[in-house]
Amino acid sequence: MNRQKTIIILSISSDIGVYMAKKYLAQGHRVIGSFRTKKHVHSLLNQKNCVLIPCDFSKPKSIKQFCDVIKKQKITWDVFVSCVGYLLPAQPFFKCDVGDWIGNVHINALEQLRVLHALYPLRTKRTVSDVVFFAGGGANNAVVDITAYAVSKIILTKMCEYLDAENNDLNIFIVGPGWTKTKIHKQILTDQSVAAKKFKETKEFMDTKAGTSIEEIFECIEWLRDEGKVLSGGRNFSVVYDPWRRNTRAQLIKALQADSGMYKLRRHGNGFLQHVE
Repeated sequence: MNRQKTIIILSISSDIGVYMAKKYLAQGHRVIGSFRTKKHVHSLLNQKNCVLIPCDFSKPKSIKQFCDVIKKQKITWDVFVSCVGYLLPAQPFFKCDVGDWIGNVHINALEQLRVLHALYPLRTKRTVSDVVFFAGGGANNAVVDITAYAVSKIILTKMCEYLDAENNDLNIFIVGPGWTKTKIHKQILTDQSVAAKKFKETKEFMDTKAGTSIEEIFECIEWLRDEGKVLSGGRNFSVVYDPWRRNTRAQLIKALQADSGMYKLRRHGNGFLQHVE
C-alpha cells in the first residue's frame, strides 16, 4: 500500500484545484489548500484529511499568514501545486494602469514563488518532492491584451528550469492546460475595461468550444510526476499539443531523453551564426 502523501494546493478554490483535491483525497492523501472565497470550496468542507486555509494572493500579509499556519503546524509536504491565476488587466500594455499590471505579475508569478520559498524547508526528506505550476500562452508568440498574465507564466517557466538545476530534491515542472472551461474566464466576461478582441475571443470559446478537460490535465500531471525529475524536471509541457498520451508516449520519452533542452525556453535562431560565412 502506498503511504499517505501531503499535497499543498494553492488556490484550491479554483475549478482545477477542487478537482485535484477530490482526486487526491479519494486516493487517501492529505490535502492542504488555500482559498479566497469560501463558497468555491463548499464541496471540500468537513472532508477528512482536507485542511483549508484562507489566503488572498493580492495581499502579502494574507500570504504570510497562510505560510505561518503551515509552519506552525510543521506540515511536511510531498507535492506542491499552484493553481493561482488572475487575468486582469486584459488590455494593451499602454492602456493598462501600470500598478494593476505589476500587481498581476505579483499574483501570477512572484507571490507563488514566495510561498514555495517559504515552504521549501518543510518538503519531505524521504523522496524527491514534486512542484507543479500552470503555464499560459506567450512562450512562442506574442499574446496581446493579457501581457502581465503571459509574462508571469514565462517567469514561472524559466524558474522551473533554474530551480530544477539548483535542487536535486525537487521535480519541478510547468504545465500548459490550454483553454479550459473554468470560472477564471468570468474575469474577462464581467470586467468593463477588457479589450474588445479579448472579450470576443473568450466569449466565443465559452459559448462554442469544449476545451481541455480537467481530467486530462490531472492525468498529464500524474504521468509527469510518475516519470520523475530526469524526464520532467525543468520543462514546460502542453496538455493539448504534446504527445504524452499512451499511444505516443514512448516516442516522447525517447525524444526528451535525447534532448536536455527540449520543452525549455530558448532564443529562437541561436544557430544562425553557423550559416554566416
